[in-house]
Amino acid sequence: MPRRVLQNKLTGRKKPIGFGQSNLRKAPEPAKNKHGAEGEAGRRGAYMVVREHRTASLTKPGVVLQRSPRVVVSGYYGFGNCGDEAMLFAIVTQLKKRMPALEVVVLSRRPEDTARDFGVEAIPRRDFRLIWRELKKADLLLSGGGSLFQDVTSPRNVFYYAAIIIMAKLLGRRICLYGQGLGPLKRRISRYLVRRVANWADVITLRDEGSLEELRALGVGRRVFVTTDPVLGLEAESADRERGRALLAAAGIETGPESSTPAPGDEAGRRREQQQATATRSPLAGVSLRPWPHLRQSVTAVAQTADRMKAQGWQVVLIPLQASDLQILNQVRETMRQPAVILENIRGFRDLMAVMAHLDFGLGMRLHFLIFAALFGVPAVGLGYDPKVGRFMDQIGLPAIPLAEVNEEVLSRTAGGLLDSLDATRAQVGERVRQLKARAEANADLVADLLSKTGRRGIS
Repeated sequence: MPRRVLQNKLTGRKKPIGFGQSNLRKAPEPAKNKHGAEGEAGRRGAYMVVREHRTASLTKPGVVLQRSPRVVVSGYYGFGNCGDEAMLFAIVTQLKKRMPALEVVVLSRRPEDTARDFGVEAIPRRDFRLIWRELKKADLLLSGGGSLFQDVTSPRNVFYYAAIIIMAKLLGRRICLYGQGLGPLKRRISRYLVRRVANWADVITLRDEGSLEELRALGVGRRVFVTTDPVLGLEAESADRERGRALLAAAGIETGPESSTPAPGDEAGRRREQQQATATRSPLAGVSLRPWPHLRQSVTAVAQTADRMKAQGWQVVLIPLQASDLQILNQVRETMRQPAVILENIRGFRDLMAVMAHLDFGLGMRLHFLIFAALFGVPAVGLGYDPKVGRFMDQIGLPAIPLAEVNEEVLSRTAGGLLDSLDATRAQVGERVRQLKARAEANADLVADLLSKTGRRGIS
């Protein structure tokens, strides 16, 4: 087996990584000028491993690369968003299952954390000189997943992600738009840029039919694969249920006695487990909101619905997926008449999965809260602040209420319809997710196939 070596980026010297040595190296402390500002070496600090050349076969027999395939991943990573971190984990896991020798470099806001948490190389997402250097060594730029190409939260999103693709195009690298959710695109320049970069892509996978319609409306006529969100490829059985039990117990939430974990794919077993759990403790509802303009009416409606459920014997927990969610969840808690718990001890997507495994009902705005609920067969109502929410809920056959239409009457009626048929809804969600899993896996299959056909393109 070839030895891996660490390379000092300033001196170029290398040393082998022996047994037990960390495969991460922090860049040297940045040199500062007389004003205390960091020099170039400090700004360009990265957490990287340099590997010696080796041969790696891919998915098709007889196809051999002279070096390990290398992929640069561009997305919304390193911002502490549980949904996006789960997406990165799903992407890396699914690609490496097909290509064990794959080298992955992630553009991240916090490269040290990303390298440590996901076992990848990571570099600062705004260091364009370093990004250029990494793209020169790469075989493929993977842009995704998630809603990268939209200009609602910020018009700069489209410019940034398009710029990375333009760099890859200038270097002649392969490009994949991976598990993308497109739109809304309100500005003419945004639509122009997305049309150009989409027409440059070698492979495009979209997570829903609505995104395909957006792309076709832009005038992109090339072949597109409609798959689904990569997170749906994760296994619910991988959740650390005992960790979730401990997190909820620390917040004063009952979770019932310990039970055995159903076998992978055993949807009936998971439903039996949920029924047994709710027989020994009060059922548990989770609520997830995010900051968004004009939420006052929705906050009031969610608080009133949560109060109604508590009066019917439910436990209610407010779940943030990002630190910025805490402010709006505090507003819900303050508006409620009955006491509610905000789960402030979640540290990353693994904790989120562990908690979601114990829910019996969900009510949420954030897409990946709803996706995790679906993974565990949990009936949920979506609050559609963005088209992606309604698109996903359509895929699994559950309701999404447009944010402008949310009020206490509509929300209580919609939630009540699901609560009256929990078991049937769980079975329906489980079946829909089973079908979507194969589509989630197709994202990685297409990338592996692309790399197997093209071979190594990077420059040493």
